Amino acid sequence: MRRTLKFNLSLSNKAKVNSMENLSICYIQAVNYYLGLLSSQKKYILSQEEIKGSNLSLSYRYKQCAGRQAIKIWKSWNRNKKKGNIPVFNGSLILDQRFIEVEKSKTSTFDYWIKVATLAKGKPILIPFKSYDYANNYFKDWKLVNGGRLQKQEDGWYLLLTFEKEAPAEKKKGKILGIDVGIKKLMVASDKKFYGQEIENIMDKIQRKRHGSKAFKRALLERNYYINEVAKQLDFDNTKMIVMENIKDIKKNTKKKKRLRKEFRSKFQRWTYPRLFSRINQLCELNGVHFITVDPAYTSQTCNKCGSVHKSARNGEMFKCKNCDYTTDADYNASLNILNLGLTQQPMVAGNMQTNLKNVCLLN
Repeated sequence: MRRTLKFNLSLSNKAKVNSMENLSICYIQAVNYYLGLLSSQKKYILSQEEIKGSNLSLSYRYKQCAGRQAIKIWKSWNRNKKKGNIPVFNGSLILDQRFIEVEKSKTSTFDYWIKVATLAKGKPILIPFKSYDYANNYFKDWKLVNGGRLQKQEDGWYLLLTFEKEAPAEKKKGKILGIDVGIKKLMVASDKKFYGQEIENIMDKIQRKRHGSKAFKRALLERNYYINEVAKQLDFDNTKMIVMENIKDIKKNTKKKKRLRKEFRSKFQRWTYPRLFSRINQLCELNGVHFITVDPAYTSQTCNKCGSVHKSARNGEMFKCKNCDYTTDADYNASLNILNLGLTQQPMVAGNMQTNLKNVCLLN
């Protein structure tokens, strides 16, 4: 398994920043030049002559690196069914160990050095940077992958480093959880535990801020931190499988079909299901928990007791079955439906169905 972390290069002096700026300009120009060649010739490889013979202000090694990045971008664009315009590169410089080296600092002023090869042959720049608590665990317990990415943002330059570690074996014992994700409560699990009940207040705070302002960005960071912390509250130690809905297109579909009132559609724009989804997926991988997704269709309208489906069974935060009068929290009912779908979808992973039902808490 791999994780990529970001480090601020704000300790760079003006001369070093200028070196990175000049390198970035030439590198981006090279990637786009190679993209043009690939596009015009409708191919997926570049010959040595095409790379070496280009009239670009880069060393041959840098040209090779830019060529490889152009090929990856071109292949990715061609795999996309909704291609759009031919891609134009203006992103991170993905550099291998020939161009980026990381060394531990011997002083207490900062934590690490990064050595970056520049346009000036034989004259690399050394940039100090500081680590942080979360990253320190990766430097200590994970293997640092050679190379890295240089990324320019509005507030300066950043270094992206990748760490890898062997994933633990998936657990054979433990409970199985279905998880429903929402706006009022970030998560409700099938063991009737509720998580992240402050998420709506945080999204309301974001809506009150002027878009793009410093206060708006701080509120977004607060939301992201909150989501990360809530995800860690799940009982990964005693769980062998987590089931979630695959609702990656819910914002688009909700807006298109106007399935929610305007104020709720607006709130959805500040809702980051992908972040929560990704974070839980990562935590499952770290803890040897099997992670699967199911189709979200009708999970909020289906009674987990009798299986009847009715559009008006859910009324706000409550669910009342129109067939058997079963009444419970609507999100909890949905989490049980998600759990049942997961058990049906993964019988071999989940084990014997009768055994699985003994491992889950169906609290009423």
